[in-house]
Amino acid sequence: MEVRQTFIEFLEVIPDGAIVINRKGLIIAVNQAAASMFRYSSSSMLELHLNQLLPEEVRERHDQHLATFFKHPGRRSMGNGLIFSAIRRDGSTFHVDIMLNQLELEGELYGIAIVRDYTLQKKAEDKIRLELEFEKRQALTDHLTGIMNRRAFTAQLQDEIEQLTEHGTPFAVSFIDLDDFKDVNDEHGHHFGDEVLQKIAQLLRLHSRHTDYVARIGGDEFATIHPMISANDAQQMMQRMRSELVSGIDHAELPVTLSIGLCQCDKPSEHYTIEDIMARADKAMYQAKKEGKNAVVLTN
Repeated sequence: MEVRQTFIEFLEVIPDGAIVINRKGLIIAVNQAAASMFRYSSSSMLELHLNQLLPEEVRERHDQHLATFFKHPGRRSMGNGLIFSAIRRDGSTFHVDIMLNQLELEGELYGIAIVRDYTLQKKAEDKIRLELEFEKRQALTDHLTGIMNRRAFTAQLQDEIEQLTEHGTPFAVSFIDLDDFKDVNDEHGHHFGDEVLQKIAQLLRLHSRHTDYVARIGGDEFATIHPMISANDAQQMMQRMRSELVSGIDHAELPVTLSIGLCQCDKPSEHYTIEDIMARADKAMYQAKKEGKNAVVLTN
């Protein structure tokens, strides 16, 4: 009671919520701001254990933190990342920002927590985070087809090169060109041409493995990355994929075929580069065109 009387007037001057606890974690003093924040009356919070203001799943871990806090005197400032998920009397949860300090009175050590409702700031931070994530996705996504763009593709290709160099993990890269696409734009217009590109992108995603990467890297040029695959499996997979794509193209009545150059990368000591791999796949693609189009040519 004496401790409560000592603190009560001081606590009410503080604009933020303020909670004083003893070593056992029991609340011995609280101001109206904190009581309102947690939807209690000031008197009903007294002698509550601090854990009752926290979600059940974190209480045991918090007990350990509390013991450490009293064992090692110090303070933690507001805004230093000490954000807690808290629970109100009605069971609803919200986020709080907490500043901790210790006070010694008549030989007894107490903890005082200055508490701010972090709800609005948390919502603002979440909104900013989602906006940044959206912008990042947009920066790595082809705006027309919704698949990876050239920037995202080259970044992923660099990762695959590093995996091959460090761990010997093979992969294959395809370069896909739409045969006679210029005629499509000339005869049917660019709007129809865009629809063709979108459909091809959908078919590529549909018939790729879930571990593969599909990108549009130019006007009518697509590319794929196929991690952890041998040269023989890569060629068989791409032939099967081309067949499925041709079937889908015929079904959608799209006036194009596909010439595909496939580059197998499986030699860790070869020091592959993005430019070298793309040049090899591009050369193989042009070889496919020379051989009559609508074909797959493998190189390594």
